[in-house]
Amino acid sequence: MDYSIGRLAGRLGLRLDACVQQSELMQARAAAATPSLTFFLLLIASAIIATLGLISNSAAVVIGAMIVAPLMDPILSLSCGIALGEKRLIANSILLISVGVVSVVLTSFFITQLLGTNFVQSEIYARTTPNLIDLGIAVAAAIAGSYCTVRSRLSSSIAGVAIAVALVPPLCVTGIGLSLGGGAVAMFGRGVVAGLSSRIVEGSFLLFLVNLIGISFAAVIVFLLHGYGSIRKGGKSLLLTIALIGLISIPLSSSLTDFRLAHALRSEFEVLKQEKIRHLRGEGNDALEWSYVRILYSNLDVEKNKGTFDLVLGVPSSLNKQDLLSPLYASVRDRAKELGLNRLDLKVNVIPSNVFHYEDESSSSGLDAL
Repeated sequence: MDYSIGRLAGRLGLRLDACVQQSELMQARAAAATPSLTFFLLLIASAIIATLGLISNSAAVVIGAMIVAPLMDPILSLSCGIALGEKRLIANSILLISVGVVSVVLTSFFITQLLGTNFVQSEIYARTTPNLIDLGIAVAAAIAGSYCTVRSRLSSSIAGVAIAVALVPPLCVTGIGLSLGGGAVAMFGRGVVAGLSSRIVEGSFLLFLVNLIGISFAAVIVFLLHGYGSIRKGGKSLLLTIALIGLISIPLSSSLTDFRLAHALRSEFEVLKQEKIRHLRGEGNDALEWSYVRILYSNLDVEKNKGTFDLVLGVPSSLNKQDLLSPLYASVRDRAKELGLNRLDLKVNVIPSNVFHYEDESSSSGLDAL
């Protein structure tokens, strides 16, 4: 056992903690794949915490739900079963994962219905557009998680791994999306915007699948490298996992391209704003209004080199909106063409805000309202 990793550590002169015995690992993984009151109690609790955190837009609460969630355990059991060729362990793990997924989605659905929620905020939107970056996070987290599983001294580190990977929160977003249907509106502070391009249910469930497949694949590799099982025993299941990785990478690659283009267009907006501020200051005018213009939300959908770019801007109410929007569209459109888009439809929602500027009474009359 542990021949490959052990030889590598020996050549590098590194100390290596002892692995758990295969029988001990099997016993632990079989227990983790068995339904229990503790598992469902923690899972439902984490679903409640995550749903409330998502609705209240609290990142700290959502992180807390990740720590409580026990869903990674049966996924590691699934990977162990694949590596060892244990069909019963594979079947039990898949069954527990499936029941757990349904439990979380239904819990989130009913909580959203009970609260009468009809809007989404940034914590929800953040889990609706997965890309290859999310797959990379899942793979890295699975390497850490499975390594902690086979090293008895590192079992306490598994909570940190749970924070790194998203399993319960995207499922809760799926439940929220099912509850909202097509009538959801987005809330940004006190501003409400309807009609933003969003695929809440599809995007969030895809994020969960990305994490599930990424964790399963990476954990199988770690188990095999530590001498648990063999490619001969788990070859067919491993090939299926690899095929799923390839299949799911297709939409993720497209999403990553959209993510990069959206980031470039956001950067173009920031450049435009800074140029406007410098120009006003150069003419001796007050540029304070422009400095408070903020991007609250952005989303880019690209199809056949044609892009639809949704923007939500927070803009001081006294600022001339046309003075902002006309150069914004021209600048972003030109940048989009440089990035390979033949056409860009820009949809801008403006949420007005009041900005109050306090100055020292010795140099100003007091309070200026913008």
